[in-house]
Amino acid sequence: MVQRPESVPSKTDRLAVEIRDAIRRGDLVGGDLYSAQELGQRFGVSRTPVREALLRLEDAGLVNIEKNRGVRIATTSEADLAEIFTMRLLLEPPATRRAAARMSQQERQDLEAALQEMRDNVDDVETFYTADHRFHEVILRGSGNRRLADHVSGLRDTATLQGLRTIPRYRDATQVIAEHERIARAIAARAPDGAARAMLRHLLNSAELLVGEKESTSYLEWREWVGGGEHCADEH
Repeated sequence: MVQRPESVPSKTDRLAVEIRDAIRRGDLVGGDLYSAQELGQRFGVSRTPVREALLRLEDAGLVNIEKNRGVRIATTSEADLAEIFTMRLLLEPPATRRAAARMSQQERQDLEAALQEMRDNVDDVETFYTADHRFHEVILRGSGNRRLADHVSGLRDTATLQGLRTIPRYRDATQVIAEHERIARAIAARAPDGAARAMLRHLLNSAELLVGEKESTSYLEWREWVGGGEHCADEH
């Protein structure tokens, strides 16, 4: 039996992406309930691949499957966002440290290409964020841990698909690009510790702006989780 190459997306893979993109566009509304039959008709497929795609999206936190009712498009609360950034802070800096030590030349070129696309699209929010996502994805895949990369990608989708973004509401795009450039320079220099610190600082800066009001329970609990992280990021 000839196996399909891993690089070729399956029908379920493609459908999961289509549903995710429909959530991003607002075609599938956060909080609304949809049946597998309804989604199958919308996307022109049978209910079986719909169910498989929804299981993946549920694992990523984008939908909630309700037995005998359908699937509800997830919404993101302040508590959810605090948990998302806590997980990213725990996972992405060590993944970046490993990626800086082992990424191939092609992966480093892919990273620079994603960064350049961010520079070229500071006024196009959707294109900018697509390039931003690819920048992080290249690093995570470059760490060699596919499951970690898939999990963090799902965490990012859960937040960004609900419109929870620092640009343009909170930060200038050039500031975000500068943080990505520091990460990329450390990776190009094969400096694992420097790359991990740069990623940690970037995530802390983003989370500080998005994780609730400064006196909220979610924000205070998040600060307890990352209290030591800021010190590490300020070293050197």
